[in-house]
Amino acid sequence: MRSLICGLCLAVMFAGGALAQTATVQPVQGDLSVNQGQGFQRVDSRIEANVGDTVMVGPGGSASLVYPDGCQVTIQPGSVVSVAPLSPCASGSLAQTGSGNGPDWTGLAWSLVTLGGIGAGVAGIIEAKSSTPTTPASK
Repeated sequence: MRSLICGLCLAVMFAGGALAQTATVQPVQGDLSVNQGQGFQRVDSRIEANVGDTVMVGPGGSASLVYPDGCQVTIQPGSVVSVAPLSPCASGSLAQTGSGNGPDWTGLAWSLVTLGGIGAGVAGIIEAKSSTPTTPASK
């Protein structure tokens, strides 16, 4: 029973870590703005950005987006880049193959594995509770 609960807790912990990935936005030169859900705000120093945040570099400017695995993406002048859930340098990433089209199957696969682990843990707990023998209070 304890191992099932521990397994469930680990699955939730790893799923939360995968969803909370951040990247560092480093201005190099020129105008840099970041949208973290409240519209684009000018940025003059290094900040942490979350998955889905967008980074915009003005004409003549440049910036870097550095993922936790060390992968560095240069943001060109006049472009807008979103922080991806998976580093473009990660093995199996669509960004690495250069296709850039279609879904991120790696992220989907990990999500399904995590949900399967959580489901198995819950099923194990339910089974353990239902198979516990009951003894009458008085005989």
